[in-house]
Amino acid sequence: MKNRAIKIDKLVYGGKGAGFANKMPVFIPMTVPGDEVEYKITRQFKNYAEGSLIKILKPSPNRILPKCPYFGRCGGCQWQHIGYAAQILWKQLIVEEQLRRIGKIFEPNVLPTIPSPNIWNYRNRVRLHKDKDGRVGFYAAGSHEIIEIDECLISLCHPRENKEGFTQINTFQNKNLQNLVADLVKTSGANTVLELYCGNGNLTFAIAKNAREITAADSDKRAINNACHSCESRNPVHSMDPRFRGDDTNITFICQSAQAAAKHFAKNKNVDCVVLDPPRDGCKDIIEDLLRLKPASIIYVSCNPSTLARDIAMLIKGGYFLKQAQPIDMFPQTYHIETIAFLNRGQV
Repeated sequence: MKNRAIKIDKLVYGGKGAGFANKMPVFIPMTVPGDEVEYKITRQFKNYAEGSLIKILKPSPNRILPKCPYFGRCGGCQWQHIGYAAQILWKQLIVEEQLRRIGKIFEPNVLPTIPSPNIWNYRNRVRLHKDKDGRVGFYAAGSHEIIEIDECLISLCHPRENKEGFTQINTFQNKNLQNLVADLVKTSGANTVLELYCGNGNLTFAIAKNAREITAADSDKRAINNACHSCESRNPVHSMDPRFRGDDTNITFICQSAQAAAKHFAKNKNVDCVVLDPPRDGCKDIIEDLLRLKPASIIYVSCNPSTLARDIAMLIKGGYFLKQAQPIDMFPQTYHIETIAFLNRGQV
């Protein structure tokens, strides 16, 4: 198929640049808004097309030279060729676009993205893969081909020395995340908080100072056990229940799925605020229980703006209003976006 020229207008969730040919969007990886490029179509669909970059005819002012020699082959990073100021701007714009298109919110109040203090050497864990020939490295973009590497410039440690663990990837930015959620709990005026998908208490201990009583639930027994041990180290007077329940001065951890905890509270208890930090699939399965529970405020921490927008649309239909959405850049050099959404019930 004959090569074509196009100007890239924007970035989309997933990391690709997008331009328009005959009013049809074309998505091309490794491009930057403002680029004029030569491309060829690789896949044609009814309402859009995918293409591959052949040549840059005129580079965008925001295009920079990637720092990593593996960039373009390794699938770990997608945006090293984009200046950091443009990265954080487009993360804000992508959250806005998802809330408009999927969430059906005409004018979402999306705040400017909070930049990461470190944009290199920030990841405290990475996931390595090994092929049948014993090669260890990262997957190539869009495949399971192993790209062997000697150094990862976004990792805090040598990849072969990496230790997996259940923690936030960006330690430097995690403190900002904790403080922002704690501040929103304070703003909500909540006395009682139900936290779902609490993990090992990463957010729990931060928000405890701003609420009278917190119940934090997660289905991961090991994570709850770790959270209980953290309670022990903070308040050794309180003992840990053998059923994986730990009581701090105002925190109760329970080993229970988000769905089970939400159902239980919807039937038996009232809470002022629910804090959510679900996996990438979002929390669609518990929306009905949240609507029955009727907390005055919901604080939703998400790593996927698409499922966030979908879930917020369901909450809005149930009587909630999106007060604000705050993107925070936990993953520089990638398209991944962390967002903290703050919703109130029946308030505009």
